[in-house]
Amino acid sequence: MESTWFVVADRAGAQVYEVAGSKMRPTLRPLESLTHSEVREHDDSAGSSSSHQLMLDTSGADAEKDRRFVRQVVDHLHQARHRRAFSRLLIAAPADFVGHVRDMSKRSLSTAIHREIIGDYTHDTPRALTERMRRKNWLD
Repeated sequence: MESTWFVVADRAGAQVYEVAGSKMRPTLRPLESLTHSEVREHDDSAGSSSSHQLMLDTSGADAEKDRRFVRQVVDHLHQARHRRAFSRLLIAAPADFVGHVRDMSKRSLSTAIHREIIGDYTHDTPRALTERMRRKNWLD
């Protein structure tokens, strides 16, 4: 059976889900969360509880930290793909994040990417994500 994973990410973290059910009635099973500790520490020290940027900063030290986090996510996904944990992958993230994923992915991971969804859906509940997935035909 073909396994599909759905990654919802931004510069602060990534949530990995397994997609189950049918295309018309998908369900999401949370698998794991990856966090960008350097961004979390910065956000906490700034006193902001919800100040996530939609786009990655592309200059200086912050950009390098962001790229390291994307590399962490890509490496994690590549290892899971190598273990055959999934055969199809959907990624929902801001454009810069998706672009970095595309740039850093090896061929085996790139061929598994079924859909790239541009936007920040990290604050959506799994229920809201499944409804959006169904409505927008992300699994087609």
